[in-house]
Amino acid sequence: MAYADHYLMNKEASMLKSFMTASLFAMGVLVMSGTLAMADPTTFSVNPGAIGVSGPTIPNVNYTDFSYVALVNQTATNGSGTFSEQGAGFFSSYRFPALPDVVTNPGINTNYKLYGMFSGSGTVAPTPGIPGGETATFSNFSLRLFVDPNLNSTITASPVGTVGGTVTIGGSADDILVGQSTAMLAGESHAFPGLANGDFKVLVNFQPVGGFLSGPFALGLNLGTFSGVNTSLTGFSLGNFNSGRIDGSGNLSFNAVPEPTTLLLLGSGIVAMGWLRRKARG
Repeated sequence: MAYADHYLMNKEASMLKSFMTASLFAMGVLVMSGTLAMADPTTFSVNPGAIGVSGPTIPNVNYTDFSYVALVNQTATNGSGTFSEQGAGFFSSYRFPALPDVVTNPGINTNYKLYGMFSGSGTVAPTPGIPGGETATFSNFSLRLFVDPNLNSTITASPVGTVGGTVTIGGSADDILVGQSTAMLAGESHAFPGLANGDFKVLVNFQPVGGFLSGPFALGLNLGTFSGVNTSLTGFSLGNFNSGRIDGSGNLSFNAVPEPTTLLLLGSGIVAMGWLRRKARG
């Protein structure tokens, strides 16, 4: 498990740096190699009243926890091939200012339910150094969050091995979309044999909808980090399979990209540094 955690942490740092560098270059801002660092998750607010749902406003949240079930289809030979996945999970608590700190009286699962639906696909390959392990690299991934004001939603997954199996939400007719991904930035997951079972982390552009989630979100380039660990794997192999099941838990957090004024000031400062350097050489 320690190896798996270390492996994923290194991949996470690389994924974050690659995306932020690409994003800032696209905005005309030069980021010098080795100087980029990710801040702690952005603090956001939870506002049920903004969507007409009862429940307390939570002014400070850094993380929200969830438990999930996913079904995976795989076409592979000796662990190399392609996969597709779909899943859903209920959120159970909000946390601030750090992961160990649970917010009291949150309203979640008493005034409303909050759940996510996700899907993705990509390629799989054997995990280096872990016999029987697989690393999945997402080429696409989507995430949507819903509030259930009547607390009657349920998650149902087809049995393991079902061809064309699905993960569906029951009692969702009155549920309200409160956020969704607009693009995947990077994503990777691991399936390990034995007690470790594996983990996952996906980075997306995330856009709140309707005001249920609010914070310093700008530019439509808010980073959503959707990550967790697998507690059980059923029906998995290094070859072909249908509806292999993953159960697990994790958390969702956000990082807000700087606003346009901040980016402009940063870009102007770097340009000025370059001008001064050229002048000094002259």
